[in-house]
Amino acid sequence: APVARIMVEADRAVGVALAEGAEIRAPIVVSGANPRITFLDLLGPRALDAGFVRRIGHVRMRGNATKLHLALDALPDFSSLSQEQLAGRLVVAPGIDAVEAAFNPAKYGEASPEPVLEAVIPSLTDPSLAPAGKHVMSIIAQYAPAELRGGWEAGGPAFRDRILAVLERHLPGLSARVLAAELLTPADLEARYRMPGGHWHHGELAVDQLMMLRPVHGAGRYATPVPGLWLCGAGSHPGGGVMGAAGLNAARRILAGG
Repeated sequence: APVARIMVEADRAVGVALAEGAEIRAPIVVSGANPRITFLDLLGPRALDAGFVRRIGHVRMRGNATKLHLALDALPDFSSLSQEQLAGRLVVAPGIDAVEAAFNPAKYGEASPEPVLEAVIPSLTDPSLAPAGKHVMSIIAQYAPAELRGGWEAGGPAFRDRILAVLERHLPGLSARVLAAELLTPADLEARYRMPGGHWHHGELAVDQLMMLRPVHGAGRYATPVPGLWLCGAGSHPGGGVMGAAGLNAARRILAGG
């Protein structure tokens, strides 16, 4: 059951209340949710200083990436790569200039005509994800603004086809092997995973939102203004991704006694 609120007694976090009504009490509450969800929705602004609430509300977290999931009839033709290389992360980014060119349209509400792609084929390491002989592929495509000009309902299919076209140039025959495709836009990420703005890192990775300022001053080292409540998610230093460093760092601080 989803968490409905973080319980606070005598100015200290003492557990969580579930949407179904049950309560789970604990001396320490650790949240991997988006900081805005953690503080403003689950905890509530009345448990926090007004200045802290204002800072959390000002964290920039407008998404700029989409996620494309593909079900494949067969493994793409990677004749130049070994099986070990295929099981890693495949990046399509010709160079720094190409990354900048991919980002520029997003500043004006448009999706990149030549998106930068990061792709993985998780069924290579976990065959249970697909039937025998089939595969699944997951692609992060940048850049695509949260507020796309003309809207994502109209622009989503075109951007999906654009991603496939870029992949096709590097993986000839891929499109013919696609059985199904699902594009998750920033709006989808926001609605499905409670990520305001649809930013997959729970906030921009900008210089004023990094290290001890992530997510904001006063909660930049995993501890929060509410004793007993800690952060461990992508909205904490050093951000999200498969490295899991934010969770590791938070656990170490908690185990060390804060």
